[in-house]
Formats: sequence, C-alpha cells, structure tokens
Amino acid sequence: MRKTIDVTRVIEEQKFGPLLVAVVAWSFAIMLTDGFDLTGISFAAPSLVHLWSVPKGAFGPVFSMGLFGIMIGSIAFGYLGDRIGRKGAMIFGAFLFGAFTLASVVATNLTELMWIRFIAGIGIGGAVPVAMALNTEFAPKAWRATIVIVMFTGYTTGAAIGGFIAAWLIPAFGWQSVFYVGGIAPLLVAVALIFVLPESIRYLAVTGGNPAELARLVVQLKPDADVGGATFVISDEERKPRFALPMLFAHGRALVTPLLWLTYIFNSMALFFLQSWLPLVLQGGGVSQSQAAVATGMFALGGTIAALAIARFVDRYGVLFVAILPLIGIPVVIGLGSATGVGLVIMIAFLVGFCVSGTQAGLNGSAGTFYPTAIRANGVGTAIGVAKIGSITGPLLGGMLISRDLPLHDLFTFAAIPVAVALIGIIALGLAQRRVRYEPDAPIVVGEGALA
Repeated sequence: MRKTIDVTRVIEEQKFGPLLVAVVAWSFAIMLTDGFDLTGISFAAPSLVHLWSVPKGAFGPVFSMGLFGIMIGSIAFGYLGDRIGRKGAMIFGAFLFGAFTLASVVATNLTELMWIRFIAGIGIGGAVPVAMALNTEFAPKAWRATIVIVMFTGYTTGAAIGGFIAAWLIPAFGWQSVFYVGGIAPLLVAVALIFVLPESIRYLAVTGGNPAELARLVVQLKPDADVGGATFVISDEERKPRFALPMLFAHGRALVTPLLWLTYIFNSMALFFLQSWLPLVLQGGGVSQSQAAVATGMFALGGTIAALAIARFVDRYGVLFVAILPLIGIPVVIGLGSATGVGLVIMIAFLVGFCVSGTQAGLNGSAGTFYPTAIRANGVGTAIGVAKIGSITGPLLGGMLISRDLPLHDLFTFAAIPVAVALIGIIALGLAQRRVRYEPDAPIVVGEGALA
C-alpha cells in the first residue's frame, strides 16, 4: 500500500527549525522595507512643503493616493497570491514598490508625486496579505497569530527606523535620501527572496502543485519522513474551490467578515491620520523637524512593542484580547493634543503608537484565522483592501481639519473617535468569532511526492 503523509500533521508537529525561522525572517525583511517606504513620504513632506511652496493640507491627496494604491494592491495581490502562489506574488510586490519608491526622487510637483506614490502603494499593499497568508500556512495552529504578529512587527519597525533615519538623513542629504534608501532596500530583498523564500507548504498541498517541492518542504519540517512515492493528504481543509466573494461570508462568517472590515476601517482611519500627519502637525506645534521625526519613530516603535507584547495572548484568547489596546488608546490619543514639552510629546506618541498601531497588529494576527487556506489570501487581502477606506479617509479628513487651523487638542480628539468605534467592533468581532467553522470535506489527496 502507498504511504500517506498528512501535511497538516507535519505542520502541527514541527519544531521551530530553520525553515520556519527563514519564512518569518524573510517576511519580516519585506515588512521592514514596506513600513519604511510607506512612512517615508510623511518624513519628506515638511521639506517639500517649503521647497514647492504648497500649504500643508495639500499633502492630504498625496498621502491618500498612496493608500488608495495599497487598497488596490491588497485586493489584487490577494487574488494573485491564491492564483500563482505566495512566493511569486510577494516578490512581484516588492519589486513594484521598490522601483516606484525610488522613482519618487524625480517628482517635481504634487501631481507627479501623487501618481508615483499610487503605483508604489499597489506593491506595498500587495506584499502584506500574501506575507500574512504565507506565515499563517507554515505555522502550527497554536502559534499562528504569534508568528503573523512577529512577522508584521517588521512593518512597524521599518516605520520606526524611518523616523530615526529621516532625522539624520534629511538635514544632511535632503528629502530624496529617504526615497533612495526606501527604494533600493526592497529591490535587494526581492532578489534575495527568489533564491531563499519557499512556497507555502499548504498552498502547494491544497493546489496539488509541484509535488517534488512539497516533498522537500515536508522533509525539512519532519526530517525522518519517508516521502518517496508518498501520497500527501491535507486533513483539515476542503479541496480548493474557485474563489467567489460569497465564500468570505459562508460557514459562520456572515457576521465575522463585515465586522472585521468595519473594525479595520475605523482603526486604519485613526492609524493613518496619525502616521501621515504627525510630523507636520508636531512641527506646527513648535517641535523641530528632527524632533518630530523622532516622535513619529517612537509612535511606530510603540506599535512594534505592543505587537510583541500581545502576540501570545491573541493566540490564547483570540481577537477579543485586542480590545484592551483601543480602550487605553482613547484617552491617550486625546492627551497627545495637550502635551507640552518635547520629552512628554515623544513619550505620549510612543503610547499612542502602542495602542493604535498595536491594535492593527492584533487584527492582522487574527484575520487569517477566520479563513481556510483555499481562500485565506483572498480573505485577508480583501479585509486589508477594504480597510484602506479608512486609511484613505483619515489623511484626507486630517488635511481638511489642518487647513482650518484647528488647535492640536481638537485634532487629536477627532483622531480618538475612530479608535472608540474600533473598540466596539473588536468586542463584537470577538463575540462572533466562535461561530466560525471550516466544514472540511474528505481529506485532500495531493498526489505522489518524490525528492528531485
């Protein structure tokens, strides 16, 4: 009789070895460059306001068009990742946002910069859901949220590094230096990924593609596995269907998917309002350009630390645990508008990032757990894409409010409103989470494997 290897069991029983570490580490590298590139425009904006003699509020459309590109990329690459594989989609996204971030240095006006950032945003947004799906599919169930959150801290770390690097680079080398660094780094990482990043083991199993590569991955996770002539089985997934949008609402997800979208939208509104406008707003309040960049870097650093702090709790208690962060975040965001003194501003900016960006990390860590492998990249990609409604709206509304010369306290009180809505959404999502089920059919038989 032919040997049968349950790929699900191999994944669940694996030890933390080189393959899993490599997947997380290289995905972290992509997120690192992704976060740096997305926030680079915020650090360059104060210099460009003076260079091009434009009002601060005019940068609202530039911020939002980049985020609109992210929305398009999140949805399109979710589909692409389910069609051609996680690895190819990630590499293409990295090449795209690297090339167009580098192209930002040739922009001579807001219109040119806006369209360059739009195309870069497509690549930035595309890399995220595919990386989340890839890490979810290599991780044992008990560690999925933790691994995705740790991977995603690359994004907030990149944003934090961007603040500290910009504080040094821009005064010394000009605003273009941020885009040179932000463009070259992802291009180098993308080239490396061609040679070092494996395809998702679950994706290969569910689609039945490349049994030889699947066999190699099984041996890396389970060195004593005898894969010669084996038939591979996925015991916890139904056979991969052609994706259709109603699948996101099936099997108990009729309530979960809209709640996930709603929560993402409102937390993204607050996050990108703050992330986009913080350097300019703080400078308007009397903080120097370098100090504002450091404060924005501390905002991102707070998100990184929050993500690491909550990762295991999200695995254990689910998305409901994340509600602690916006609960604390509401008064903290409001308080940033009343802070005086550079030290206090930087400290509160860190706490705001801890709560608001940390909430986003918690949602990212949970999103993939609501969907099975066959539709995971589409499910996560669609959620992140829909979230960009809030990401786009936040900077636009921020630009309108800043143009009215509102006091800082009023600006940050406005930013706290979507945080409050996100809190309500997370509580409702956590209560609805228990209704999700996968309804697997008979185990998927993948085919015969052989080491090439």
